[in-house]
Amino acid sequence: MLETHAETPFVWVALAAVSVAVLGVVVESPSTAPPDAAATAATVDEIATSPPGSVATRDLTATEWTLTSRQVGLRADGGTAHATFLRSVVPAVEGRLAAALDGRRPSELFGSPAGFRRAVERAETGTAAGEWRPAPERVTVRRVAWGGVDVTLVG
Repeated sequence: MLETHAETPFVWVALAAVSVAVLGVVVESPSTAPPDAAATAATVDEIATSPPGSVATRDLTATEWTLTSRQVGLRADGGTAHATFLRSVVPAVEGRLAAALDGRRPSELFGSPAGFRRAVERAETGTAAGEWRPAPERVTVRRVAWGGVDVTLVG
């Protein structure tokens, strides 16, 4: 009645192996969700389809981000997320475009609409576009139009 079956040690070894595997999966699972890149892209799209002068900000929960004219990527401990914009945007993370993003008039920052257009073109094709960099606490989006140049600045 109290005899040991021959397969009992093998069952215990198998149960221990499965327990270790499950523990490994649980320990490696992220404790937080990835950042919400889709919500960030929705904010950008809302301003991109609004009249010039429109502006919005959105808090970011990412530690790093990448920004191109067509998409945003956000990275945090919970993972990485990417989202695509409906319309092309201009990354404005430094220089005079960043000042325009902050609300300064392009006419104060650039000598002419042609100078504004050149700055926009450089930002769209710049070497920093698409590189991972530390994420700001919030992203700002502004629709700017001056002298035939109509763009959505993001930074």
